[in-house]
Amino acid sequence: MESNSSFKTLTKSRIRNLTTRYLELYRYGFIFIVSLFVGYLVYKSIQGFRGTGNFSVVFTVATWGYIVYAWLKAHANVYRVEFDDDYLYIIRKSQDILIPLENIKDVELKTLGGMWRVDLYYTDVIGNHFYFKPSLLYPLNAKSKDELVNVLWRKIEGAKSRKHEFQRNMLQS
Repeated sequence: MESNSSFKTLTKSRIRNLTTRYLELYRYGFIFIVSLFVGYLVYKSIQGFRGTGNFSVVFTVATWGYIVYAWLKAHANVYRVEFDDDYLYIIRKSQDILIPLENIKDVELKTLGGMWRVDLYYTDVIGNHFYFKPSLLYPLNAKSKDELVNVLWRKIEGAKSRKHEFQRNMLQS
């Protein structure tokens, strides 16, 4: 009986997915649609410039180009994210990154479209912050996705309050 209770304390929770499974579709689909839109604007600006010789059309295209650049820069740090009791996992094509939950400073909603930002205490391989998107339909299913982020917060608070035990013969710096 005693070994069974110690087994329950040693088991870890399952890994939970924070990110939508359609993240690649969201990322590359939006790039495709915006590329078509910008291409159409460039075509119309060339046609307008040829017809009128007015430079204001060029400024419109430059403004939209900057908006697209800002969107692409913000979405370059959007990753697939999973978590369990001890770590946050960032799933990348080249390599996965494990971040201890104690290293997470803040998790906050950044856009109305459901982009969450995770700030870290210490700079990691990916920098001091990154983003994840829990759902493509975020405003419609915000309640369930916010509850999942609340579970992550509880795990973070639990990890920060846990006392770390070090081996006696471990070298500490």
